[in-house]
Amino acid sequence: MTSQPLALNAGIATSLIGQTVMMELVWEQDPEPLWRCFHIVGVVVPLEGLVEEGHFLVLNALQTERFPSEVFWSNIRTLTTLHRRPLEGSDQISPALGGLIRSGAALPARRNSSTVPANGSTG
Repeated sequence: MTSQPLALNAGIATSLIGQTVMMELVWEQDPEPLWRCFHIVGVVVPLEGLVEEGHFLVLNALQTERFPSEVFWSNIRTLTTLHRRPLEGSDQISPALGGLIRSGAALPARRNSSTVPANGSTG
């Protein structure tokens, strides 16, 4: 199953600066999508004659990185913002992970496997 990349523009992209997001990334030559969790730290918008394709400057949310990487908008199939919230009964959020692992949010499952049907339902 193929789908169109996520439609992004400068307004939407800049509103995501500072957000932690989960992205589903796709490439023509690779049939399997790749899921990654990033902090969006910047945006490069398309400018005719200067910048051909818009992209985000991102840091891996689960590892320490010194410099941001680029994620081109054309490679993003889905993007979901993640929100920090403390662990129940605790006022603390893990500084290393920003509370992402403890948020209780389910990570995307691999579809069409023996445990997850094509419709994505996990039960």
